[in-house]
Amino acid sequence: MGSLLLIRHGQASYGQTDYDRLSPRGEEQARALGRFLASERVDHVFVGPHVRQQSTATLAADAAGNWPELVTLAELAEYPAVALLHHFLPRLVAEEPRFASLIEAPTRELVNDGFHAIIGRWARDEWRADGVEHVAAFADRVRSGLDRIIREARRGARTAIVTSAGPIGVAIGLTFGATPHHMVRTSIVVRNASISELKFRSQDFDWHPERVTLVSFNSTHHLPPELQTEY
Repeated sequence: MGSLLLIRHGQASYGQTDYDRLSPRGEEQARALGRFLASERVDHVFVGPHVRQQSTATLAADAAGNWPELVTLAELAEYPAVALLHHFLPRLVAEEPRFASLIEAPTRELVNDGFHAIIGRWARDEWRADGVEHVAAFADRVRSGLDRIIREARRGARTAIVTSAGPIGVAIGLTFGATPHHMVRTSIVVRNASISELKFRSQDFDWHPERVTLVSFNSTHHLPPELQTEY
């Protein structure tokens, strides 16, 4: 059987203008991840295109010292969170006055609540915007990338996938036939630099529950307590 190690990037620069880069803690998480996986067999490494994903993979690979070449895969990008906030924040404020202060005096807690409110409506297919990736298209895009990875991996290979919470939620959801909405809901709890593992039958692979198994989910035992973060 083959294995997929689904790895979320390290902590990004949450609340900063340039979110798509690792924080100092995120860099330490990536190094700790690499040190842990140095003792594990890793035959392939696929990485999403975002800076935070690329930096995590590079730092982990340097710390591990024995990883194969990193392969970038566009399908492993996160759902379009920034575009969703841009399009739907005015609508959220109009419909729920408690979010009005997000415009002039945002707090971390209110920003987090507003983000989850918007993502929830998008994930339930209640809100759509022209030019912004639809939730079903997001799930299909990630699935096509995962299918490609499995096709290209040799039989019995152990493959690391460094991506974001959303694509990990899709992968986990596929093992249970979940809807795109529940895939996104699953992604909300995925921790920084966590590892989830799937095993699958290499021959004639598909996402039928008889052919893919969730072995572990959202593990951070390789990180010391001070490096365990959710966002």
